[in-house]
Amino acid sequence: MTTLLFVLASVSAIFQARKGQWWTAVAVFLPSLGVAALLGGLEWQSTPLFWLAFVLVLAGFGAEGMAYWRTRTAGRRQVDQ
Repeated sequence: MTTLLFVLASVSAIFQARKGQWWTAVAVFLPSLGVAALLGGLEWQSTPLFWLAFVLVLAGFGAEGMAYWRTRTAGRRQVDQ
């Protein structure tokens, strides 16, 4: 299941990157990488790896926010013209 999640997210990120939507590609790939690490048998005893996976998930959500913000500001610029 974890491998399927990672493969689907990777394919989606590649398609987004090919369209030039880099923030969206990062927003898709990083959280799936972190979740795959958390679900893929990451031991709770290896605390640095757990926090690294957690930071990847948070960074992905930050990239999602950045992609949303860039889309909103681009839409406002088109309306103002």
